[in-house]
Amino acid sequence: MAALIVIGILSSVFIFGLKTGIGCGFSKTGWKVVFVLCLLYFVIALVAGYFMDAIDVTSFMSSPLASAIHITLALFLLAGGIVTMKKWHSGCDVSNKTFLIMVFPCPVCMAALLVSCVALSTVVELDGILIGALVGVVFVISILITTFVMKNLSKITKKLNINFEGTPDTLGAIMVFIGLFYLVAAIMIPAYIGAGAAASTMPTSYGTAELTILAGVVLLILFGAVLTAAADRSREKSA
Repeated sequence: MAALIVIGILSSVFIFGLKTGIGCGFSKTGWKVVFVLCLLYFVIALVAGYFMDAIDVTSFMSSPLASAIHITLALFLLAGGIVTMKKWHSGCDVSNKTFLIMVFPCPVCMAALLVSCVALSTVVELDGILIGALVGVVFVISILITTFVMKNLSKITKKLNINFEGTPDTLGAIMVFIGLFYLVAAIMIPAYIGAGAAASTMPTSYGTAELTILAGVVLLILFGAVLTAAADRSREKSA
């Protein structure tokens, strides 16, 4: 059972590394930059393992500061994705700049590394630095594998008789999608944590949290529809 828990935790770490790998893979950046980013994330994982007992992640994730960070990051991703797609359709590639929004260490990834270190410490008896190193290695492997796959995606799809070219336009679309996801997360996470904490004393707060989440999802759908319509008009004009 302990082995399954460890595998599950490390699998979640691997998934969080996909965002950085996708950003590197669909941009025109070289492998030197990828290796520097891997080293940076490995160092962050070591620091997370060392300080994992001194930081209350739950309190931070439910704080207004965490929501503000989520929303700011979401807006940067949305803006960067739209600019990347618009510039690409006008004949200009800015992915070597906008991809930094995807790959630069954000509070969400750092919190994920910290939570993973804390979770592993309850299952395996290792020093904090070693736990951080294990989490960092898995995160780095995720970045390298994803980057390699994304950079060679056109070759892979051709072997499967699928015509797909991974371009900066694809990177922009992914940035918009992840930005919308972060926007929903900024609403959902504090609402659920606050509802769980106040359930015993304020039963009606759960209903308020649910309504907030529902409103956020509706706004997300409407915003996605507006973005789709704007992208279609932009393509028609460029054509």
